[in-house]
Amino acid sequence: MGWACMAFNFRGCGLSGGNIDMQGWYRDLRRVFSELYNTPGIDPGSIHCLGFSAGGAIAARLAAVEENIASVLLLATPYRLGDILPLEAAALRDHFLDIGLIRDPDFPPDLEGWYDHFHKLTPGECVAFVSPRPVGIVHGEDDTLVPPGHARRLFEHALDPKRLILLPAADHHLRRDTRVSGLIRTWLKEVG
Repeated sequence: MGWACMAFNFRGCGLSGGNIDMQGWYRDLRRVFSELYNTPGIDPGSIHCLGFSAGGAIAARLAAVEENIASVLLLATPYRLGDILPLEAAALRDHFLDIGLIRDPDFPPDLEGWYDHFHKLTPGECVAFVSPRPVGIVHGEDDTLVPPGHARRLFEHALDPKRLILLPAADHHLRRDTRVSGLIRTWLKEVG
């Protein structure tokens, strides 16, 4: 469709090294944005950002302060990350160790500080600052990890222009939903 696209895994995910860390994820996305913005042939005024789940939370945070992001599309994104976390830092660390998002058993060096960064990630407080650039919110109606009420609250706090799409019979794993790639293409055509 003539678009240049960049997809990447945050630290601790997929083939990326490191350990899951919200401050690190924010630095990762800032670096990716900077690389795209400074790439010859890329229109720096046409960079759109989309993210799934906690990646969407990071995208909202960056778009709130980076005026050169043309739009943001949040998929299965929590209103406030702390609302879906276990009550104890050690439980979250152990969970991430079990699923491989923490690879270094000595990570994090400051458990409470690391955990606090998850709680400070509040996309609901960021989305209003994206305006006048478009904000799209896509969420599965059957998402049990991040219930659809999060999407509704994000939508309520976003300013125009904004759009909310609730997908019937979709769970949290929207990357696997065959309807999502079409929604992304439609979004980029409309806002690009």
